Amino acid sequence: MEKIPRLILGYVTVQVKGEQLERFMNLCTGRGIVMEKIRYTGEKQITAVMSAADFFRLRPIRSKTGVHIHVEKKRGMPFFFLKNKKRTAFATGVILFFLILFLLSLRIWNIHINGNVKNSTPEILNFLEEQGITHGMAKNKISCSQIATLLRKKYPDIIWVSARIRGTRLILDIQEGIMKQQETIKEEPCNILADKDGVIVKMISRSGVPVKKAGDTCEKGEVLISGELHIMNDSQEIQRYEYVHADGDIYISHSLSYYREFPLQYETLKETGREKQGFFIKIRSFYLGFYRKTGKDWKKVISEYPLRLTENFVLPISAGSVKLQEMKKVKAEYSPQQAKEIARFHLRQYEKKLLQKGVQISENNVTIKTTDSACISTGTLQVIEKTGKESKVRRQEQPNERTAQDG
Repeated sequence: MEKIPRLILGYVTVQVKGEQLERFMNLCTGRGIVMEKIRYTGEKQITAVMSAADFFRLRPIRSKTGVHIHVEKKRGMPFFFLKNKKRTAFATGVILFFLILFLLSLRIWNIHINGNVKNSTPEILNFLEEQGITHGMAKNKISCSQIATLLRKKYPDIIWVSARIRGTRLILDIQEGIMKQQETIKEEPCNILADKDGVIVKMISRSGVPVKKAGDTCEKGEVLISGELHIMNDSQEIQRYEYVHADGDIYISHSLSYYREFPLQYETLKETGREKQGFFIKIRSFYLGFYRKTGKDWKKVISEYPLRLTENFVLPISAGSVKLQEMKKVKAEYSPQQAKEIARFHLRQYEKKLLQKGVQISENNVTIKTTDSACISTGTLQVIEKTGKESKVRRQEQPNERTAQDG
């Protein structure tokens, strides 16, 4: 880091020789003239590095000691501009460069978002763009408090937002909270019916009257938990009916049929070894490719690199390379071992999808065999899964009303 100020202020490498060299160095130290990288190059002769400002303070010390000072190197901006002072165009370009740099520093070129998990960065950037807050806008037109208010209003799960400007960056620190979902209370009375045939392995009833129990067989459409409650009197006669929204968790065991068949012979694409290289330039929807067009039997591998000024400021300009490989269709055939491995892979994928749906697999009765032309997987899977669908309760006439009518 010390090199940067030294380059800005300028420094020189000097050679000093003379009979009073020690006195020269003592006088420099006494007057605060700093010499670095002092190296003896001969008898009564040294080289040293010092700042340009200190160099111009050496004249009285040189007169007192009678040493000879020779400048070996000059480095830094003052000497650079001194050397090029007659080049008007160059000087104008440097001035324009710093002017443009100053103007660019008055705008926002990077919008950085921290702490967002549920709401993605592109989604928040698109929302800010709709509100007129974009890359390249003037810093004096940005209200950090307004941005925080807009984000909290748009995204209810954001409980805290801090917006601040640092240099040419707009930094948004976001804290997302856990939204409490309002549970809708189901007031409508209903029964829980079986939606498939099977054997009940587990039943937890939270509301309503269980009609079945674990170990019982159920059929599709059969009532498992009733939403009709029988209120009895002292004589164990039904005094009245009350109705509730039946609720519970019911798991049944049943079998799923599995069948999959695919041929052993197949067509595949194979590289011929012929390749072509190219590149392209893309500006929005305009595409300019610098490669020879090929037929449909060629595979195209594209690597695209968008022009990015900052992590979130991507220009609508991109370039990339194109690799073209000639392919040809060839016939191939799976060996019995390969076919069975593919069949097992398909079966594992099917089981994975069942598990993702919450279905447990208790038994696998699938067999895989190959013929001269195909590989066939067939059998059943014994699974345990949650069942139950709601059905509206058919209300009965109350016993008191029936007795009054009979009387």
